[in-house]
Amino acid sequence: METAVIDIYRRMVLTHGCSADAILENPRFREEYLQNMRQAVGNLPEQQLLHGLTTMRKRGKLPRSRDLIDLSTSLHFTSGPTT
Repeated sequence: METAVIDIYRRMVLTHGCSADAILENPRFREEYLQNMRQAVGNLPEQQLLHGLTTMRKRGKLPRSRDLIDLSTSLHFTSGPTT
């Protein structure tokens, strides 16, 4: 389940610029996260899916959202067409 949490968290950071806290607190982000997690790991209870995200955040297993955004931005500006 950890792999799914990290993958879905990364996608949401890059798509919405949100943090783990925003996913937990914002109903729109939370519903999207839960839907994606259920597709990845099955129809588990909301509490279990959110607890996984919270636990990984507290243990420092999630990349910082600002680091992902900075990396994505720098890759976007440096990866252009080559001649």
